[in-house]
Amino acid sequence: MNKEEIIRQWAEKNMGAAYVYGGTGRRCTPEYRTECMAQYPTHKAAIEASCPVLSRTQDNCRSCRYEGKACFDCAQFTRRALEAAGMSIPSGASSQWRSDSWHRKGGIADMPRDRVCVLFRASGDNAFPMAHTGIYLGNGQSIDARSHAQGVRLGPVTAYPWTHYAIPHGLADGAIPLIAQGERSGRVKTLQALLIACGYALPRYGADGAFGAETLKALNTFQRENGLPEVPHADDTTMALLQDMAAKTAPETTDALLRRVQALESRLAACKSCPQKVGAGA
Repeated sequence: MNKEEIIRQWAEKNMGAAYVYGGTGRRCTPEYRTECMAQYPTHKAAIEASCPVLSRTQDNCRSCRYEGKACFDCAQFTRRALEAAGMSIPSGASSQWRSDSWHRKGGIADMPRDRVCVLFRASGDNAFPMAHTGIYLGNGQSIDARSHAQGVRLGPVTAYPWTHYAIPHGLADGAIPLIAQGERSGRVKTLQALLIACGYALPRYGADGAFGAETLKALNTFQRENGLPEVPHADDTTMALLQDMAAKTAPETTDALLRRVQALESRLAACKSCPQKVGAGA
């Protein structure tokens, strides 16, 4: 089992757990909630209100939806998920974002859609730039310790206003760097050749190895027509789909080339069998 699968399984196993500000994964009990209330007095009312015992709506934990489950706040949920796969990041969403834990990070539009990532929502506060964090499962779904009222929940990544993503160093193995607009490289030339092979023309510059406006237009058309986000880069998902489509058209191209070679060989054989003309001065 690889690290992404470990994180995914850990996160899904804890779906439905409680949210408690300051919760680190210990079992949710009135006693532990009371400890968190003492440690974080500004969150006392919310911690108390979401517990049927502390809010005095019932005498014990029976029938509580969190009975026997763990409790986390958002940053501790993310931290424990990565910890399950042998990686360590700080506590606190802003501290996590600012740390040197990341192989790659950026805006949500650039997030690879088929890889496990850590998610962030910006706060607009320079002192504490991130207000929330969670886990992207690599399948269109995200999971996070959302709030005292909602607990740990799973849902489409597009259903929540995530603003940033990050891939930890521990998940960098085997990662294919994005091929981004503005790059000049052999990788860009490969991307361009695949686009052309799949019918997305680059009439002005062709496969010149420079990722400019013409390449971006062709790439975005390909992404739009194949259900991918229209972004100014090609990730591993995009490249794999292009390669698959190009491979399906390759037999036709090969057959056409073979027919041309066979025709040339026939013409050459016919010429060799013709009698040579004798020149006038022979």
